[in-house]
Amino acid sequence: MNPVIKLQKALNENKGVRIGQTAVVSRKVHTINPSTPQIVSIIVNSDAGQVFYNRLLPNEIIHIDLFHEIKNFNLRQLADFVIEGLKSSPFSHLMDYIDIQTGSGGGRLTGDLCYGRSESLKKSHLNHVHIAACIPEEELESIFLIVAKVEQALLKQGVELRKIEKILHEIGKRPIDLSSYASHSDSNLRQNQSVQRSDIFDETVELIEHFGSIKQIQDVLEAIQGKERSHASLQSLQKRCSDYDDIVKYFEEKNFVYRQQNKYYLTPRGKEFSEFIKRNRKELEHILKRTIKNLPKLNNCKGFESNGFSKKVIRGQTGPGICVPYDPENWLEEVNVPETIRRSMIRSYFENSGFHIKQQDLVCVRRVPKFHQDICLIIDASASMAGFRLRNAKYLAKYLILRPYTRISILAFQEKEINTFVPFTRSYEKLESGLDQIAATGLTPLALALDKGAEYMSKNNLKNPLIILITDGIPTVSLWSSDPINDAVLAAGKISDKKINFCCIGLQPNKDCLIKVTNAAKGKLYVLDELNREVLVEVARKSGQLL
Repeated sequence: MNPVIKLQKALNENKGVRIGQTAVVSRKVHTINPSTPQIVSIIVNSDAGQVFYNRLLPNEIIHIDLFHEIKNFNLRQLADFVIEGLKSSPFSHLMDYIDIQTGSGGGRLTGDLCYGRSESLKKSHLNHVHIAACIPEEELESIFLIVAKVEQALLKQGVELRKIEKILHEIGKRPIDLSSYASHSDSNLRQNQSVQRSDIFDETVELIEHFGSIKQIQDVLEAIQGKERSHASLQSLQKRCSDYDDIVKYFEEKNFVYRQQNKYYLTPRGKEFSEFIKRNRKELEHILKRTIKNLPKLNNCKGFESNGFSKKVIRGQTGPGICVPYDPENWLEEVNVPETIRRSMIRSYFENSGFHIKQQDLVCVRRVPKFHQDICLIIDASASMAGFRLRNAKYLAKYLILRPYTRISILAFQEKEINTFVPFTRSYEKLESGLDQIAATGLTPLALALDKGAEYMSKNNLKNPLIILITDGIPTVSLWSSDPINDAVLAAGKISDKKINFCCIGLQPNKDCLIKVTNAAKGKLYVLDELNREVLVEVARKSGQLL
């Protein structure tokens, strides 16, 4: 069974597991008897998130304890090593939601690490590294990476690792309070008490999920609350924030704002709402990303789907290695020689025999294949896309960038031009900043968009390139002739010539035109009744073009 699936199964059964020889992982509190440090007890009725951080819901926090000899080491060096490993992985967005505690102190992994320095806390962690992290179920693979990087960092500093012989599952007899782990720290895992106000919390989550953005909501709140509310500054915000009018309308309906002499002001309830978002922005951002990434699948996705004409070659490369004990039932592919020799030497020493390798000493490296993909989302930003259609197209972009090993670029076309709003990036923040600049206006220069899109993609050294076009209309601006549709078909042919995968998503009334364009690009076409966000995400999933 796949190690990630094994881990997922154990966690869902409220159990702890050993990863490698030195690490214990669960969603519960762990305890150790100093007289038997090789045995770890999992307290199955004590949730780590609720005990350490007073969180409202259970099963949100992963608890890792990794054991080593009693020895102090450089915590900053260890943290930097783990951070570098996460930065080069698809899990870099988790870094701010990882806490660490050792015999020399702790705190947030990306923070100053100047917390957790009480003598009792340091003394209880002299023989292990304690890690708490907010890791969603679909990203449990990151735990193997974190454990591997912590082990490597300890070994680099000459710290010997210690084997865990046994894991026990026990029921605690009395409530446990370990909130000292998070008190007086820079942790992002501690849930603010105001978050537990379920009314305002639920209302805020509903709002950010509806608009798919916290930044735009906060920008509008700050503009209304600010001392300088000139007509020019509000006009500037309306240009930057494409959902400005819809957000203000929503605020009025919820009694967050009132209007007086053509100006908006926050109500007391609106001020409370604004302060709530400021205090809990990190938590809300995490919830929004998790919601986008885990959007439920649709069983009935209505619409017309064309067959793809070409199958492009998928280029992949070997991913990171996971060290696992040798299993005689599986094919032996790659052996971790240093770790195998180390185990053999230790065993031979205790057996008082000459050095030799047994099957039980073998440690294998299981390589995880990874496929990188560069996706260019070309968005129709003509006047007819204003409102929920443009907002949902942006939502799809946010869904795509949260996929592992994926870079996203955003082009938008309107009037007689096409602009690059987001160059290729893996950064969610850069993507969101660029998307906020796109506002719907003008005509539909589709031929120009496809021509420049093909040119833009061919200039970059891309991996498994894919263009996704989202439009609600037909071409209304010509490029080379007086026929906008024919020009769009000719431009689409360049996409096929350059061996770029192509996916077009459009609306039913424009089906005939979009079929011609998609056939020329030798891509796939999805014609929908409406550009709803759930349907857009489901089309991307079902297209077979995402790696």
